[in-house]
Amino acid sequence: MNQVFNMAIKDLKILFRDKMGAFFIVGFPILMGVFFGLIMGGSSNADRGAMKVAIVDQDDSTISHAFVAALQKNKSVELEPAELEDAKESVRKGQRVGLIVLSEGFGKTAGIFWQPAPEIQLGADPSRSAESGMLQGFIMEAIGSLAGERFQNPSELRPFVSDSLAELQTSPDVNPVSRQLLTTMFGSLDQMFESMEQLQQKDGVEVAGGADSGAKSGPSFEFAKITALDISRQVDPNSAAGQLKKIRSPWDISFPQAMMWGVLGCVAGFAISIANENTLGTMLRLQVAPVSRFQILAGKALACFITVVGVITMLTVLGVLLGMQPTNYLLLLVAAGCVAFCFVGIMMTMSVLGKTERSVSGSGWAINMVMAMLGGCMIPVMFMPKFMQTFSVISPIKWGILALEGAIWRDFSWSELGGPCGVLIAFGTVGLIVGTLILSRRD
Repeated sequence: MNQVFNMAIKDLKILFRDKMGAFFIVGFPILMGVFFGLIMGGSSNADRGAMKVAIVDQDDSTISHAFVAALQKNKSVELEPAELEDAKESVRKGQRVGLIVLSEGFGKTAGIFWQPAPEIQLGADPSRSAESGMLQGFIMEAIGSLAGERFQNPSELRPFVSDSLAELQTSPDVNPVSRQLLTTMFGSLDQMFESMEQLQQKDGVEVAGGADSGAKSGPSFEFAKITALDISRQVDPNSAAGQLKKIRSPWDISFPQAMMWGVLGCVAGFAISIANENTLGTMLRLQVAPVSRFQILAGKALACFITVVGVITMLTVLGVLLGMQPTNYLLLLVAAGCVAFCFVGIMMTMSVLGKTERSVSGSGWAINMVMAMLGGCMIPVMFMPKFMQTFSVISPIKWGILALEGAIWRDFSWSELGGPCGVLIAFGTVGLIVGTLILSRRD
């Protein structure tokens, strides 16, 4: 057993003596993980322009139009008229930050402080909570400007006062003292609005003042009831959207990809080293030494296994520091072991694809790139077309990423992890047998 460990230590020293080779095993996967993580995380809210918001005006009144006009004056909001279902779908797809629904009857009470607050429905993208909070503030600012507009149009307010006064006098729920006080107040309001109306007509003031005048003069009241509009829909937990809901950090999906790039670097590095030893005659000298063929191959396999597990461990630590949150570290350790065993076998087969270092390097990286493209190292399998997802099952990369993701964010049980781990062990076993047989016959 000592000979096996000595052979493994020798191969590790040779591997990391090549600085460029070490970079593709350690440095390159880190760059890939950070790069894809930044892409998945997207840009910050500060980098975005005006918020795209759908407006559904079911009231279609003068006051609702005034509210829309007031909100459009805000440079941070870009309103887009839409139908309700189309607006919901656009928010679900992330095309808009949210949607605002003005229900029928909005214009009857909006901006009138003694009337019930008008209801405004707001459906917001849950992934952009900061922008949703800002949008609520903009809505309240716009609804407040309607009070000023109402006071600039006393002829529109007088009917509301008269209706409120009539309702007050006939309501059995109001005690006599409150009725007398409220009657006096509404009577005074009616007289005030009548005087304002006469004064405006006398001075030639345009009665239908715009939203600008209301915003600049007169009282401003901010009364509105904003209710949440449910835009969610039931999603199949096995679909891409259902799986994405489990992701808590963009690093959760980028670092399993980065780990597999590191694994591919290990496979290529060790396969080339075996070809190099054959070319230089090192393998022949080892065979005449008091070391068995099994010990030579076992030492190389052990060195590759240790390197693969080490790369996955290093990237796990870095991912956790950046915000990755593995759900089960023990499952992750088992998944890493299965990935390492699988690609040790693939390395043994890859090392006998040519007789020279150059041929092994070319054929090895060609195979690695095909496995990476099909397996999800470049584009996650869940985002691939259906026919590509079908072909991906032949790539051990797909099963390696699935096993790692199962422990990091897919929340796999032990039985669920058994599927991808079983496939990885099968790939590794076949690779070890094929590589060992070919190498034995060649010698």
